[in-house]
Amino acid sequence: MQKFRRTKYGVMVTSAALVALGLTTGMASYKSVDVVVDGHVLQEGTYAGETVAQFLAQEGIHITDYDLVEPARATLLQNGMKIVVRKAKQVVFRDGANPPVTMHTLANTVREFLAQAHVRLGPNDKLNVPLDEKIKPGMDIVVTKLQTVVETQKEVIPYVVERRSSSQYPAGDDVVVRTGENGMALITTQRHYINGKLVYTRQTKKVLQRPINEIIDVGTAPQAPVMSRSDASLVANEVLTVVATAYANPGGYTATGAPAGYGDVAVDPSVIPLGTKLYIPGYGFAVANDTGSAIQGYRIDLCFNSVPQAIDFGRQMVKVYILGSSS
Repeated sequence: MQKFRRTKYGVMVTSAALVALGLTTGMASYKSVDVVVDGHVLQEGTYAGETVAQFLAQEGIHITDYDLVEPARATLLQNGMKIVVRKAKQVVFRDGANPPVTMHTLANTVREFLAQAHVRLGPNDKLNVPLDEKIKPGMDIVVTKLQTVVETQKEVIPYVVERRSSSQYPAGDDVVVRTGENGMALITTQRHYINGKLVYTRQTKKVLQRPINEIIDVGTAPQAPVMSRSDASLVANEVLTVVATAYANPGGYTATGAPAGYGDVAVDPSVIPLGTKLYIPGYGFAVANDTGSAIQGYRIDLCFNSVPQAIDFGRQMVKVYILGSSS
């Protein structure tokens, strides 16, 4: 008597029993079926006229709605049929700050799972398992979203005012020797987020242009005396009306070799001899100790300690008192 064996899910049946079964079922023909479950081949057989789903249930092969069954579950069995069953695996998936989700997948690897779930990893995202890791039942797959937001802005670096004492200018005169200029810096702010939550901020500063400090000379020299016409000690041997032009020559020298400064007057020696002491209202005491090619006739140049002072005076008609000694 010939026998056949069903693997794992089958039982031992005698040919006589099969004949008896055929008599009670209207002599249905025997069907040989191969079943492949997740790559494992099972050779089965049946006389029943049933669907794929009924046959698998009869054989104790439990399938869920998530499993892949080919051919379709409602397909009627045929002799020589091959049934392929791929069991879905349950995994727990968490994408960034989203709550964990239990999912069933037929993917073989984590890479395939993400593709089927339509999850795209950002350039900075991290995955808790390798992309080529085989999917295992109960696996946790966690995507950590890392994001860096970069902002840049320009910031003014204010210049500093340096004040220094100078005997070149009279007390009370502040002379801007060098005008200040603001600098410029580039501020880069990086904000780092994990799953949408700010975790730390980093800021860097790059100087694009250094500031130029302003330099002011604060005069410390005694003020040139200013004398009113009513002063009894003032004796004017002569009074001239001339055109006076202001100039500034810091660090320069007069025609007599003395350092140029406030109180030095350039004259035409044929009109006012060099060395003559003068008094000019609105300017003060002065000495004719300089000359110039443009100073001819009734023209004089008044020396100031700074360009702003000279510009403020400009050019104007003035009276020049030629001073002598009181008797």
